[in-house]
Amino acid sequence: MNDVYAIFPKVVPVGQEVMITISGLRDKTISPEQIYIIRIQAMCNHTDDRQIKKAALPTRAKSDTPDPSHGGVIEFTHKFNTKGEYSITIMRDDEKNTWLTTERVYAVAQELANLRPYRGDLHIHTYYSDGRMSPIHMAVMGRKIGLDFAAITDHRRYFPSLEAIEMAKKIDLDLLLFPGEEMDFGSAHVVSVCASASVTEARGDEESYRNQLKEVVDVRLKNTTIVDNFTKEQYSPAKWTVDKIHEFGGYAFLAHPYWVSGNRYDHNLPLFNQFLKDKNIDGVEVIGGHWPHEFESNWLAIARYYEDVAKGHKIPILGNSDTHYNYKIGKDLFGWYWTIVFAKSLSKEDIFDAILNLKSVACERPDGERFHACGPYDLVEYTCFLDREFFPIHDHICSMEADMYLDMLLDKDASLDQLNILRKNLDELYKKSW
Repeated sequence: MNDVYAIFPKVVPVGQEVMITISGLRDKTISPEQIYIIRIQAMCNHTDDRQIKKAALPTRAKSDTPDPSHGGVIEFTHKFNTKGEYSITIMRDDEKNTWLTTERVYAVAQELANLRPYRGDLHIHTYYSDGRMSPIHMAVMGRKIGLDFAAITDHRRYFPSLEAIEMAKKIDLDLLLFPGEEMDFGSAHVVSVCASASVTEARGDEESYRNQLKEVVDVRLKNTTIVDNFTKEQYSPAKWTVDKIHEFGGYAFLAHPYWVSGNRYDHNLPLFNQFLKDKNIDGVEVIGGHWPHEFESNWLAIARYYEDVAKGHKIPILGNSDTHYNYKIGKDLFGWYWTIVFAKSLSKEDIFDAILNLKSVACERPDGERFHACGPYDLVEYTCFLDREFFPIHDHICSMEADMYLDMLLDKDASLDQLNILRKNLDELYKKSW
């Protein structure tokens, strides 16, 4: 993406004739008196190339008067026959074929063309557990880094997520928030999202919890085959937790399986294998923030994911920050790790339907390093394009919104009209880009 010329739409359906428009930004103009050479090249199919000549069209002044403004636009139609990325190079039709700009377009199958990408983080901590900031502050900072949806998931505490949702309503925060909490059993962790009540409180006292675990072993696991080097008693806390999350209408996501906790990984291998065998977990966090071992732990989780997929497992995946803000190292992992979901709309139903149907990609860019993504190949390739060509604009608008929400939290004046304009700009960005 460059900030000199703009191309829309950015994403097009394969096999359909599409109108493409290129315009100049700021002081860059496209002259209506000039003929331009347009070279279209597919990255994945070298025979799917085309070159055309086109005269620019004058643009109209904003007052809708018949007088053209100082610049123009180039419009042309093209059928993109190959899935993947295309480069569109614009040159002046002069003696030197002077290069003007090279823009990017991505062609997707019709099913994917009907979906939109949304950025989310479903593993966030606040000062109610081992984080630093309040729930509403973390929610607003989520918007600051470009999140469209998020969940507060404090350790064994459900009410902070409700507090965030309630405070977000008061300031009309443009962020889809879900209730959540992080559950642990032994050294293993599961993130509960969208449950209607606290799973921690459902445990009751120690005696009640022990009785419930006994019922799991004697009844629910009676006919369950347990993997090698594991027992029903060892499995029962995880089984009870995931079943309770589902009973409350929530989703259970396995958190940071290869995080190094003490001198061992957070999840033992037999538990991971049992979850895969029973297919009762809703997804796995394959990328996340687990300082100081996140690079190694993430790549181990990614390697395990691809190996399990090769064996025929269908595994929904997430990238989450697990942000706490570490006092000792002075680093905040918020914005380093996230999930891209391809959904019909930004709604609870569509977001989780997309995740469960393998339409999510786990992403990372730790501390400003290079971008990485994990997931199905087609979605990863598409996400790399979006990270370059769409999300920088998306995130900039979200960041400006968040600055105004932060002013609200500090009781400073904030323009609701300006917020509405930013929301409209983001909505128009999605409409123009697809």
